[in-house]
Amino acid sequence: MIDTLTLTLCLTHDCTLRCSYCYAGRKYRHAMARETAFRAIDLAVEEARRRGGALDVNFFGGEPLLEWDLLKACDAYAREKTQGLAAPMRNSLTTNGTLLTPDKADWMQERDYLLVLSVDGHTAMHNRNRRYADGSGSHEAVSAALEELNRRPNLRSHLVCVVTPNNVHMLAEGVAWLHRHYNGNFGLNLDYWSRWSDEQFAVLEEQYRACGELALQCYREGRPLLMTNLDDKIRSHLNGGYRDCDRCRIGEREICVSVDGNFFPCSRLVGEGDDPAITFGNVREGINRARQEWLIATRGNRNPQCLGCLLRPRCRNGCGCTNYASTGALDRISPLICASEQLFISVADDVAGQLYTERNAGFLRRFYGTAVAVAPTRI
Repeated sequence: MIDTLTLTLCLTHDCTLRCSYCYAGRKYRHAMARETAFRAIDLAVEEARRRGGALDVNFFGGEPLLEWDLLKACDAYAREKTQGLAAPMRNSLTTNGTLLTPDKADWMQERDYLLVLSVDGHTAMHNRNRRYADGSGSHEAVSAALEELNRRPNLRSHLVCVVTPNNVHMLAEGVAWLHRHYNGNFGLNLDYWSRWSDEQFAVLEEQYRACGELALQCYREGRPLLMTNLDDKIRSHLNGGYRDCDRCRIGEREICVSVDGNFFPCSRLVGEGDDPAITFGNVREGINRARQEWLIATRGNRNPQCLGCLLRPRCRNGCGCTNYASTGALDRISPLICASEQLFISVADDVAGQLYTERNAGFLRRFYGTAVAVAPTRI
C-alpha cells in the first residue's frame, strides 16, 4: 500500500458565508501568498519523496473558490513537482458551493478532483446555521451546486452535513432530502465544538434511529442510503475494527498549512492559524520533527473507562482533532463522543442485522460481494 501524504492549503480566511458553527476562525480578507503556497508544496513533495510515497493536495478555507487564480496556480505547480512520486497526485476541494459554476465544475472534473460540498440537509435545517453575512439562507445556492454535481457523474464528490444542537430535531428529514437530491455518498459531522445537553442528545438518538429506519426502507426499495456513518460502522464489524490511521491521521499523514504558513495536523485545528500548542513547523523552517513525534505519540485515547470497552476497536475514540475540539486534549474523549459512537454502532448493527437476515440483495452486494460469510452481530 502506497504511503500517501495529504497537504491541505487554507487559501483564505475570507468566506461568502457566516456559518454559526464554523471552526475556521474569524472571516476577513486575508489570503495565502503564492510564495507561501509554493514553499508548502515543495516541502510536502520533499516529505512524500523521503517516505517513498505520494502526495495529494486539498484546498480549504474560508472559502477556497474565492482564490480561484491562486488555486489554479497551486494545482499547476503541484502537478509539475509531484512527477516521479509513487502515484499520481489526487486533489480535493472543500467548498460551501456558493461560488461553484459550471466552468469550475468542468475544470475539476477534468483533473479528477474530489469535491466536498457542505450541505446541511433540507432548506430549514441548512438555513438554520449556514447563512450569508446579511442573515439570509444559502440553501438555494447550494442546491444549484448540488445539481452541478448530479449532472457530472464522473466528478468525484462527497457531501458533509453538520449536525448541531439547534438543527438536530430535523436530522431524519434532512437526511431523507439528501438521499432524494444527491446520487453519491454523504456523511454526518457532529458539532463537537458546541455544548450538548442531555435533552439535545436524546433528540439526536431519536433522530439517528429514525435515519436507521430510513436506511432499511431505502435498501428494501432498491436504492441504498449511502450514509458513510452507517457504512463505516458496518465495515468496522466486518474488518474487525479500525486501523490506527482510520481513526486519526494527525501528525502522520496530513500537513495542514494556515494562511500564514504554519503547519497544523488537521484542518479542523487551524482556526485563526496561530495556536502554538498544536503546530509542528512552518514553511520557513520546515517540519519540526520533535513536535510531529509528540503529536503522533499523544493522539489517541487514554480515558480509563475506554481501555476495557468491548466497542473500542470500532470506536473513533482516538481522533485527535475531535478530542481536542471537545476536551482541549488530543488524547481524551468527551462524553458526547463516547455516547454518539455507541449510538452509531448500535444503529448500524440493527440495520445490518436486519438486512442480512432478510438477505437483502443490495446490502449483500455492497458489503459482502459474492462471499457472504460473517453475519453482523451486536457486541
